[in-house]
Amino acid sequence: MFRLCLLTGTALSLFSNSAFAQEPYQDAYDEIIVTGLRAVPFDDVTSSVSVIDALDISIRNSPYIADQLRAVPGVGLSRSGAVGGLSQIRIRGAEANHTLVLVDGIEVSNPVTGETDFGLWGGVNASRIEVARGEQSAVYGSDAIGGVVSMTTGQDGLRLEAEYGRFDTKRGALNYGGEANGVRFNLGASVFDTDGVDTAGLGGEKDGSSAYALGGSLGFDISDNWAASLLGSYRISSVATDPDLNFDGALDNADRDSDSEQILLGAKLDGQTGAVSHQVRGSYNDVTLTNEADTVFTDETQGERVKLSYSPSINFGTDEIGITASALIDYEAEDYVRISTDTLFGDPNQSQSFNTLGLSGELRARLDNIALNASLRRDDNDGRFDNATTWRVGGAYNFDFGTKLRGSFGTGVKNPTFTELFGFFPGSFVGNPDLTPETSESWEIGFDHSFETVTLSATYFDAALENEIFTVFNPDFSSSPANRDSDSDRSGVEVSTNWDVTSAWSLSGALSKISSSDNNDTPEIRVPEWTGSASVLWSSPTKDGFNIGAALDYVGSQDDFNFGTFPAERVTLDSYVLLSATAAYPLTDRIALTLRGENLLDEDTRDVFGFNSTGAGVFFGFRLR
Repeated sequence: MFRLCLLTGTALSLFSNSAFAQEPYQDAYDEIIVTGLRAVPFDDVTSSVSVIDALDISIRNSPYIADQLRAVPGVGLSRSGAVGGLSQIRIRGAEANHTLVLVDGIEVSNPVTGETDFGLWGGVNASRIEVARGEQSAVYGSDAIGGVVSMTTGQDGLRLEAEYGRFDTKRGALNYGGEANGVRFNLGASVFDTDGVDTAGLGGEKDGSSAYALGGSLGFDISDNWAASLLGSYRISSVATDPDLNFDGALDNADRDSDSEQILLGAKLDGQTGAVSHQVRGSYNDVTLTNEADTVFTDETQGERVKLSYSPSINFGTDEIGITASALIDYEAEDYVRISTDTLFGDPNQSQSFNTLGLSGELRARLDNIALNASLRRDDNDGRFDNATTWRVGGAYNFDFGTKLRGSFGTGVKNPTFTELFGFFPGSFVGNPDLTPETSESWEIGFDHSFETVTLSATYFDAALENEIFTVFNPDFSSSPANRDSDSDRSGVEVSTNWDVTSAWSLSGALSKISSSDNNDTPEIRVPEWTGSASVLWSSPTKDGFNIGAALDYVGSQDDFNFGTFPAERVTLDSYVLLSATAAYPLTDRIALTLRGENLLDEDTRDVFGFNSTGAGVFFGFRLR
């Protein structure tokens, strides 16, 4: 079940080992990779990290990874309409583009918007998800001001899944991993297609979505001390939606389509010379988004990101008393292109580039039950923005009776995105090239406690965001971003627990209370004050592979804007409860029938004002492994 900062899960996949995990795992089940330049034992982690393992993922078994993140305290999901629509993740009340997302170690966010649309990421064959909450810029630089989501994909052996259900939804996935002639490999493909629902909610045509993906990796040993790996994936998706044609704040039935294409490539070299370990990485990310209105082209954006890095590390002492010193130098180059036929508010056709050079250092010390760490990073922004220095320090004490007290303090930075600087999506959004980066300071304190069968974690955090970028709406229906003059505040409490009741039954839960307000002490939109999650999993003690799981996800009321008025009117979206359930019944040792239900209470799950939501759905399928 879901475990906050406590790993008792399954082995990581070959896909992670051979690709871009920050440290080769080698059966290191109790290590966290997302918080530093090297993987660290759980006892040495001083900040808030949640881990969703393969069992947790099986409970919801959602086609979109964003729904799995509902189980993480402090994480909110905003989905614009039905499955496949724009889906944004907000950590601790931060903005969607404040979260860095990694898949097998590669940053996958759109370089144009600076955020990851989880609605484009269907069929991710994730075997493990780590979520680090709070500023991580001292390790990752810009884009990690709110937190980091790191996904590991792929599984050993053959696995085939197929599913069909309501809304004429079709879903399939194939994965095969293994080793041949000393080469470790993993290949996968997935498909998702649904008719969806009418996004406008007016009884008009349905707005469907589809997503297709191919991926693979190769890993091999060069010598006793050096290993290399290659990774590649190709993903396309399409989603239909409805626009607000008359600017009255309500959607109208019309034919609008957004298509995306993403290419990810990567290479990694790991090695050891004497006492020093080495990591050399390179990655390429290309995202193209194309929009059409009534089958006619309206605009297109393309963003490319190239990243190169080298990281050495050395250990002094032993696991009980010792110091690990690590460093990182990385270079990132981003190129942006926008083409549009809408010139009402200015020329949207832009071509821009941005480069940054980052230097980071990290010290970790272990003194018996005490763990300490400090990270410092300097980013040279090549004159586009002021150079940035970020840092993070933390400490933890592990008591002999199973309790760990921890605390950390750090800073973060988020550079303005290409869209914020230069516009134009939608076409009425006019960029502001004079924007300055957002910066943040935060601290947190918490504890993790492990009984024999029960784990419990709790955290309090407090953060102040300076130069927050917000949107100003003009009487001519155009809009433009600007920096706020004073700090925006965020604070909250996050609690999580897990109970292995018996060898067959497991229970887990999470609860968060978050206050997120702007410089006028007004609550930020699309940030519910309360969110919660509870799940149960039963595994048959007599029939291997026979499992039944259920999850309840609560999303409290939250504010949004009705942009059909001027000035925009603040509205409140009602709270809702999502009930999902899954079951798998094995017919043979390798074949099982599956049953899955979404939103079984048929709740109105409205996260964005004006967008209709998907009702209840039931889906049948089979699994071969």
